[in-house]
Amino acid sequence: MLQTNCEIRKMNNYFKNKLKDRLTYCKSWKYDIDMYLANKEITKQADKEFYKTRPFLKFVLNIYFLPYNLLRLARYLRIRHEYKKNEIEMEVLSKKLKEDRYWRRYGNK
Repeated sequence: MLQTNCEIRKMNNYFKNKLKDRLTYCKSWKYDIDMYLANKEITKQADKEFYKTRPFLKFVLNIYFLPYNLLRLARYLRIRHEYKKNEIEMEVLSKKLKEDRYWRRYGNK
């Protein structure tokens, strides 16, 4: 099946637009996770300040909520892992889009 230059150009533009959309989504996700982690840190500091004068209560609650806290730790570790993967994905998408611009500028496509 032969394709015309116009069809190939449309496919390339479609692919480029999808890459831009994906990069935009990755940046938005990164911003949302940054906000989530910042708020989580504020909550942790508030808890630390609250339980300063109540060490026994903190100890009892930590023992009682140990399974739940382990699940929260696993979730936090998963979020950090996905955050690092997202940063690498953003770099790859940016390189791909920059590479596409470079080829078009010098007529290699």
